[in-house]
Amino acid sequence: MAELDKYIIRYGQDADNLDREVVIADAQVEARMTYKVSGLDAGIWYFTILVQDNKGLLSAPSAVVDKEIKS
Repeated sequence: MAELDKYIIRYGQDADNLDREVVIADAQVEARMTYKVSGLDAGIWYFTILVQDNKGLLSAPSAVVDKEIKS
């Protein structure tokens, strides 16, 4: 079985076009269950997460979730 390599959080303000990305390397070491995305403007933001193993294989993205950021 392959080992986890990284988590990839994709996000944006259009659920069909998540045009921003955060890569959390060393997924085995950094196996935290939370991550704070900062610097978001007011509005509704959509997020999904994928995992990549050490052979480069990507999981399917999770279901998209949303969060409203108020000013």
